[in-house]
Amino acid sequence: MTTAQEILNQPDVFLAIQQKRTEKQAEIEQMQKSMAEAFNNAFAPLPRATNRVEYAMQLARNAFNIWQGISIGLKIVRGFRKAFSKQ
Repeated sequence: MTTAQEILNQPDVFLAIQQKRTEKQAEIEQMQKSMAEAFNNAFAPLPRATNRVEYAMQLARNAFNIWQGISIGLKIVRGFRKAFSKQ
């Protein structure tokens, strides 16, 4: 039985619609919370290094991320120049 059929079989259709809406709203809020938590965990800063090895690893990771960002930016600029250059 589909949701629409379940709602139509209820004695008070408007109450059934309101209950389904409340359930869906609770599901949406739960999904929003989980998405926000996942986003925050993905972009949260790394904890402070406690020893030299961790510090070196963080420096290497930061340097690699900076290099990746610059190379992607250069590729985008080259692409725009190529696409919009006068020929």
